[in-house]
Amino acid sequence: MKFINKIYNDKDFMSIAEPILTHKEFIKTKSIVHHGNTRFNHSVRVSYIAYRLAKILGCDVTSTIRGGALHDFFLVRDDKNILTSAKMFVEHPAIAKENAIKYFAINEKEQNIIESHMFPTSSVVPKSKEAWIVTLADKISTVFEGAMQAKTQVGVWMLFLINIIK
Repeated sequence: MKFINKIYNDKDFMSIAEPILTHKEFIKTKSIVHHGNTRFNHSVRVSYIAYRLAKILGCDVTSTIRGGALHDFFLVRDDKNILTSAKMFVEHPAIAKENAIKYFAINEKEQNIIESHMFPTSSVVPKSKEAWIVTLADKISTVFEGAMQAKTQVGVWMLFLINIIK
């Protein structure tokens, strides 16, 4: 079963994540490129990886799922140019936190999960096990997505080279 299907078939996960994933503002992240995918898919993947880790470790799965899903909830496209990308790298956790507060009334733990997910490249330190878990899940997901993007690019270059050699 594909990983994304496994996520959407997990009733425990979806019972908590669905109100976020189906919210009209959050759905807008489906149109924003992020790590070679969409910001929506990235957020779902991070949230699910974090949920599985939190469940194994006996942590607060509700805050983990919500914080994981909302960690990149900002609607600014950051793939346009290097200056926008660099600015958003620094600012997006605060923007995501404010959006999450505005639309989902998140608690303090969830706020810290969102604003600290870029640690250690940000100055906000994770204050809970759940925040550390989402930070780790974000790194795992980003590496996976980068590898998939690189695999696709290598495939395209191989086809290009094969056609040149012919």
